[in-house]
Amino acid sequence: MNLILPYLVLLILITDINSYNILVFCPLFGHSHSTYFGKLADILTEAGHNVTLFTPTIIDEFRNHSYTKLTKDVVHLDPNPKLKSIGDLIAGNSRYWKQEFSILEIPQSARFFQSVTGELHNVLSSNLPLLDKLKKKKFDLFLFESIFTCALPLIDYLEIPAFIVAQSITFESSSMRAMGEPVMPSYIPDLITQSSDKMTLYERFLNTAIQLLQHYFNYSPEYYLSYNNPNKRIYSMERLSDASFVFTNSNPYLDFPRAIVSKNIPIGGISVDTENLKMGKLSEAWDQVLNRRPKTFLIAFGSVILSKDMPFEYKLVDFQVFELSKVIVLCFVRVSLARAMEQFSDVTFIWKYEDDDTERKKTEKAKYFFKRERQFSADPRLSAFMTHGGLGSVNEVSYLGKPTIMCPIMGDQMRNAKMLARHNGSVEISKHSLGDSKIVEEAFRKVIYDESYTVAAKRLAEHLQNQPVKPKDLFLKHAEFAARFGKLPSLDPYSRQMGFLEYFLLDLLFIAICFITLLCLSLYFLAKFVWRLFRSKSKTE
Repeated sequence: MNLILPYLVLLILITDINSYNILVFCPLFGHSHSTYFGKLADILTEAGHNVTLFTPTIIDEFRNHSYTKLTKDVVHLDPNPKLKSIGDLIAGNSRYWKQEFSILEIPQSARFFQSVTGELHNVLSSNLPLLDKLKKKKFDLFLFESIFTCALPLIDYLEIPAFIVAQSITFESSSMRAMGEPVMPSYIPDLITQSSDKMTLYERFLNTAIQLLQHYFNYSPEYYLSYNNPNKRIYSMERLSDASFVFTNSNPYLDFPRAIVSKNIPIGGISVDTENLKMGKLSEAWDQVLNRRPKTFLIAFGSVILSKDMPFEYKLVDFQVFELSKVIVLCFVRVSLARAMEQFSDVTFIWKYEDDDTERKKTEKAKYFFKRERQFSADPRLSAFMTHGGLGSVNEVSYLGKPTIMCPIMGDQMRNAKMLARHNGSVEISKHSLGDSKIVEEAFRKVIYDESYTVAAKRLAEHLQNQPVKPKDLFLKHAEFAARFGKLPSLDPYSRQMGFLEYFLLDLLFIAICFITLLCLSLYFLAKFVWRLFRSKSKTE
């Protein structure tokens, strides 16, 4: 026993040395964003670090939802009346079922997000006693999402020596440009672009315009006032470049290929727990549903754009259902999207539908409408998906190897749909085509019966499952590296200090043009002089 005790003490000391205090800043304004950061917090907790999840509330509906399984130290902060009223406005996305997300909305969206982060900054500055309690924990590392630059003065106040940035999206040009990453609109589609990396002349023009607008109308305020010194300004984009690393929810085996800087660590798919999905035990009712027909098809449009808000002409008018816990199982349907389903007698369609619908009850035989749980998404009996192209859904179907119909509605969903379609396991259709049963039927028939889509989807899943370095390992090792060494100025590219003319070699091009012009003029006058000299000599002779 006396011999074992020193080794136990040594083991405890080693554990303490390698354990860091980490603060994860996750304002509650979107389900997918919070799920992503909750997963990152749990990975750090699982590795033995002391993790605190700080979750100021912006949208009330997410307040009582637990986004972590392992991280127990969760600090909440209620919004003030103004921030609460701003949060209540975020949910109004149903108009995008018919309305296109135009680039003209960029200035308005930028001002809205500035109001969100600006007011959240005010909430934080008015709760200094809570921040003082956090300061006593002496954090080694701070983690936040780049759109919430109001975290920057918080880092200073808490005296945290280093911070890392994470993005729950694949690509956002403004913050990446601040990091010094080359952002080329000629072949890198921006967040809300509706094109792939192969663009027409018009698409390149549009993509360039989007990036310029997003750069000019930044989603973060230009600066914040320090909590310690009200006269000190903390400039958002300038300070953001001090991040040790930026983790993007992008995967090189899935996303469009592009050049990235050393600070950019792609960890796309890190929140997809395929093992847990595959191990999930189905209820007897669900088991019966999946056994009912040879093929099963799932339709789900995410947690932001809801099926219940879909235009009535896109929906079904007459169908029969089986009542199950939190599910609606469509057996046969008529009109629009529904009519397309009627053509497949060997397929059970399962539709995520969030609420009872008075209009539907007037015209349909259905009596029950329930929300759907995703406990069966990894089941091999599930043949294919139809989804809105949200990044969480794209990552999930990609890791599970399911052929997919992508029907993007708004935001980054158009880019995500193009990103997945290039791997040949997905079909993209327009949301405006949901009312055309022939187009929908053709898309159904492709992903259900054309084996090439299933083969391509499974091949992509194998790439993701067997990638040389797992996203979890990339995140954990780089986060620990940042906690240990702090800021990493050696990773800061000098290109950030260069002007537009210098960066694109336009100054060199100007000098080259001047030199070539001077050389041509010199040769011209020399040739003219020689010609005149030769002519004069000929006349003399």
